Amino acid sequence: MARASKWSILAILSFALALISLDNTIVNVALPSLQEELGATTAQLQWIVDAYSVLFAGTLLFAGSLGDRFGRKRILLIGLVIFGLGSLAAGASPDANVLIACRAIMGIGGAFIMPSTLSILVQTFTVPTERAQAIGIWAAVAGVGVAIGPIAGGALLEHFSWHAVFLVNPPLVLIVLILALRFIPESLDETKPMLDLRGAALVSLGLIALVTFIVELPDGGLTAFTITSGAAAAILLAAFVWWEKRAPRPLLPMSLFADRVFTVAVVMVGLVYFALMGALFFLPQFLQLVQGLSPLQSGIGMLPGAGGLLVASLLSPRIAERFGARRTVVTGVVAVAAGLMLMSFVQPMTSYPYVGLALGVTGIGMGLTLPQATNAVLSRVPRERSGMGAAVNDAVTELGGSFGVAVLGGVLAYFYRNRIDTVIADAGAQATLVPQQALDAVRESLAAASVLIQQLPAGLAGPARDLVGGAFVSGMGWALTVGAAVTLIGALLAWRFFPAHMERVEE
Repeated sequence: MARASKWSILAILSFALALISLDNTIVNVALPSLQEELGATTAQLQWIVDAYSVLFAGTLLFAGSLGDRFGRKRILLIGLVIFGLGSLAAGASPDANVLIACRAIMGIGGAFIMPSTLSILVQTFTVPTERAQAIGIWAAVAGVGVAIGPIAGGALLEHFSWHAVFLVNPPLVLIVLILALRFIPESLDETKPMLDLRGAALVSLGLIALVTFIVELPDGGLTAFTITSGAAAAILLAAFVWWEKRAPRPLLPMSLFADRVFTVAVVMVGLVYFALMGALFFLPQFLQLVQGLSPLQSGIGMLPGAGGLLVASLLSPRIAERFGARRTVVTGVVAVAAGLMLMSFVQPMTSYPYVGLALGVTGIGMGLTLPQATNAVLSRVPRERSGMGAAVNDAVTELGGSFGVAVLGGVLAYFYRNRIDTVIADAGAQATLVPQQALDAVRESLAAASVLIQQLPAGLAGPARDLVGGAFVSGMGWALTVGAAVTLIGALLAWRFFPAHMERVEE
């Protein structure tokens, strides 16, 4: 293996991280196309987004432990192969259900990649100041990858079909594989600890059941399936906590959560991604289906958020060094909440500069928060178990994102349908002239309504589009308000519990 500088290693790790971060949101701009070409329902669209995150979150802790035990580079390479093959299959999917299964496989591959990148970083950068800078860059890549996913997806959809969103991955994976094989050093826990297979099974199944419950509840209500999923999640996760307190080598030592800094840092990471992924689930739909932008234009429209996040992430370590970690995190979380509140006032005809400003404020807030929260998580974990620490950070990232899509998407759907029902009721006798199948489609989602509206005569299409767009924006406003309120709770927690300075940054 050729020798490489630590910053070259960071560049390769960032390349690998960017692949899976992009894939969190690159598919979002393709949702309208998937709705039209595959006939995907709203629930299927949500699962195309969430299947990746659910399996990602469910597999992360086990993948991190595998890296500590068998080698972090080895697990990174395995993850890249799984991710590449899953992407190849996703690009050839004949229907929505097959695509959901492929996204799940990609999520497993991503779970092997993401903690490996962060744990290798921790092993490579041993000087605290350099490590803080490297973590800032890592957090910037992770966040910006998520934020610019819509731009990459929009650019691909501008010239190709939705298949390209997935088929672009395999050649990039091959490049990363070659670079990683040649330049990334191997590292592992020299004690070669026993794997906690029972704990891995309990937490993986428990997290999958939990996110399934959250995703299905808004649309399905309290059905036998959702009740079973919720009960299974509670039982499995309670059993996981019970076992981890007794396991000889726990997958996740529960004693970590007695550390106030570790716990509040984990909560900060989860809340930021709750807001980010929730907003990114429906903002592309707003820009495309309400304001009429193309997929590429809507992707470029997300650029202020990515730019703000990138710049703030790179500056966050210096700002924290001068003003303190607590003030940096609290300022960042408040900025996220402010950006979401600004977006909640958006109307169908709102000019783009206002939308861009709101996105920029949100991105700056995320960039200030994420490097400090990630640093705090890793500073509380023994260096030899960096794979586990990285997996905890990444699992919370994915869980927060999944909950954001599920909860904020559910809030949007609830208010959208209430508004549509009111519009249909006000139409009175005129509504009876519309086929029931068409009314059901309009009630289901903005995407379904948009497909139907395209088939209407020109004189009816405009007013119908205005009514449906107004209903969607009303639901989006309430969802963003909920997201802002939840984020503000995080600001209060950070002010109360986050350390003023990070005295223990990987000493």
